[in-house]
Amino acid sequence: MRRGPTRIDELVAAILPKAPLASHLTPSLLLDEQVTPPAKVAEKVLALRELIKSGGRADNLLDRRISSSRDIGEHYLSLLRGDTMESLHVVGLDSRNGVRLKQCVCRGGVARCAVLPRDVLRPIVLHAAAALVVVHNHPSGDPTPSSEDISLTECLVAGAELLGIRFLDHIVVGAQGYYSFLDAGLIARR
Repeated sequence: MRRGPTRIDELVAAILPKAPLASHLTPSLLLDEQVTPPAKVAEKVLALRELIKSGGRADNLLDRRISSSRDIGEHYLSLLRGDTMESLHVVGLDSRNGVRLKQCVCRGGVARCAVLPRDVLRPIVLHAAAALVVVHNHPSGDPTPSSEDISLTECLVAGAELLGIRFLDHIVVGAQGYYSFLDAGLIARR
């Protein structure tokens, strides 16, 4: 006997755009982090997951100016601290450090997230942001950057410089807190 949709199925279906789902997926299954959402609804599903993780609190990062790494570090700490999958996010800023965009550009596995510099810089260019901050999490809980994190940051700093974009910081989030490349002196203040 097939059960009808649950209330959560109805809620998720109302929030997401109408998109065909595989027969084995119900809308509420899309909230499971082990399920990869179809491309047409992936961005909205990830945003809905973040909203649920934050306990329904409104995301006020887009409503303010960023004055330090702490502003972004604490915001993403609440969102990513318990995430079991590594993900990389970009925050695009205007010339006065007002937030223009906040976007997840890559989700990976439990230990790594394969991303190219173009994946990070493309949304920044498309939204005409003057500066950017990169944020990613370490599901292990330890926010200490890996050698790959350092290498990626060096590539991103060079790429952003070529495009005339200020690379302000790379923040790594873990259960134990966050690590700022800027605060640690691994990148220059801009």
